[in-house]
Amino acid sequence: MSEFVNFAASIGKRIITANCQIEKDSSKPGLVRRAVDFPSLMLSLGFSPAFTFYISKIEKYENVYKVYQTLKGNNADNSVICEELQKKESAGYSGYVGILLVTLEKIGKNISVSPDVNKLYSALIDLATKVDFKDERMILPYLNEIKKVMEALPYD
Repeated sequence: MSEFVNFAASIGKRIITANCQIEKDSSKPGLVRRAVDFPSLMLSLGFSPAFTFYISKIEKYENVYKVYQTLKGNNADNSVICEELQKKESAGYSGYVGILLVTLEKIGKNISVSPDVNKLYSALIDLATKVDFKDERMILPYLNEIKKVMEALPYD
């Protein structure tokens, strides 16, 4: 099995073990929508503009840190995953940025994640300027597999 599939599967497993109660309707959870939209947005605009767009939509920066820690296995509190899986319009941006950080780390990017909101914001803005075309090509297979895994989440 490819490393891309293994990586995406590990993220999917972490998310599903949160055992979130997701409201039953026809819309997709926020985190799923973000995972579906980002790869094509990145392909059309480039990573940096797509990433800064997602950053601009973050309402709770602390959730970026918490999701990142949860995906790394450093946080046993899964409530942040459930919050990112809500179906409201603003949901999912923090969580997906957390997924992007783990993915960028996977391709060798140096990721600085702080619980301090100002430091985290600065690190995210800084990161937006440090991802080049070669990096985009390296993360795209991961993001496409994450998209598939997220779309397959049992939530309805």
